[in-house]
Amino acid sequence: MLVRAITSEELHAVLARYAIGALIAPPAPAGGTANANLKLSAASGEYFLRRRNPRYSAEDFVAFDHALMTHMARYNVRTPRAVASRSGKTWVRIGEAVYELFHCQPGGPHDRHSMAQLASAGRALAGYHRAARDFSPPPGGAPPAGKDWPRYDDPRLIHAGIRDIEAELRQRLTADDLDYLMSQVALLERELPDERYHVLPKLVVHGDYHPGNLKFLADEVAGIFDLDWATVQPRARDLADGIFLFAGERDGDIDASNISSLTQTWRPSVERGGVFMGAYLASETVTEEEVAALPVLIRARWLYCRVAGMAKVDPAQRVEYFAAGLLEPLRMLDRMERLF
Repeated sequence: MLVRAITSEELHAVLARYAIGALIAPPAPAGGTANANLKLSAASGEYFLRRRNPRYSAEDFVAFDHALMTHMARYNVRTPRAVASRSGKTWVRIGEAVYELFHCQPGGPHDRHSMAQLASAGRALAGYHRAARDFSPPPGGAPPAGKDWPRYDDPRLIHAGIRDIEAELRQRLTADDLDYLMSQVALLERELPDERYHVLPKLVVHGDYHPGNLKFLADEVAGIFDLDWATVQPRARDLADGIFLFAGERDGDIDASNISSLTQTWRPSVERGGVFMGAYLASETVTEEEVAALPVLIRARWLYCRVAGMAKVDPAQRVEYFAAGLLEPLRMLDRMERLF
C-alpha cells in the first residue's frame, strides 16, 4: 500500500494545533515507506512532521512510544523529541489520522563504508538496550496492553505470503530455487517455533534498527529514530537487524524512503559482523541461546522484509521485487555456518 502524501490542507489543519509560528520555507518531503513525513522550517526552528501509519496509530501505541522517548532521554540515548501541541499532548488526532511533530536533530546519513560508524551503531544499540531494561511506562510498570504485539517475523506469516504468490513464483524461479526457498521457510518453522522464540531474553527492542533510522555526526551515532516498532520482543531481534542491515555488504546505500533500496539484497560479512557485535559486546553480554538463534533470526528478518515489502510496491512488480536477489544471502549464510 503506497503512502499518501500530506496535503497542504492537512498541513494547515495540523499546524493550527501547534504554536511554532509561520513556515518560512515550503515543506520538504522527508522520506519513509510507512508514514507520511515532511520537514518544516519555521521561525522557531526546524521540525519533522509525520502522519503515523494507521497500523500503529492507536493512542496507546503513541503514548507508549512517547514515554519511551522520555525514558531514553534520561539515559542520554538520543531519540526524537516530540513537540507539545497547544493542548499539551505530544500528538494530534484529526479524524482518523494521528500526527506527530518533532524537533529536527543534527546529523547526517550512515556511511556504509565506515567501519567506525558500524562500530558506533553496535555501541548505540547496546546503550539503547541498557536503557530499555529499566523502561516501565506509566502507570503500571509494564507496557500498555495495547502494544502487547505478537512475535516479529513469524515464519507462519512468511509461509502464507509466499503461498499467495506461489503460482507466479513458479514462473520466476527454477524448480531447484523454489525448493530451496521452501526449505528455508521449513527451517524457520522447525528451528524457531514460538516455544524457542518466546524464551529468548526480552526487553523493549527498537524493532527497526537500520541505517535509515540513525543519524551520525562524524563517526558517532547522533540519534536513533522511528520507535514505531518498539515493543517487548527478544533483544536478539535487534542484533539480527544490526548484522543484516548494518554489517551486511550492499552495492548501494540504504534509502529509507524506497522499499526496494531498504530491502535490497546483501552479502553476509564475517568481518563486518564481527565489528558490529564486538562493539555491542564491549558493554553488553548475550546468552548462548541468543547466539544460537541469531542465524535463524537473520533469515526470518530477511524473508519477512521481502514478504511485508510486497505491500509497498506496484502489484504488477511484487513477484520480481520479492525474488530479486532473495536467495543469495541465504546460501551465503549456509556456507558460512558450515565453516564454523
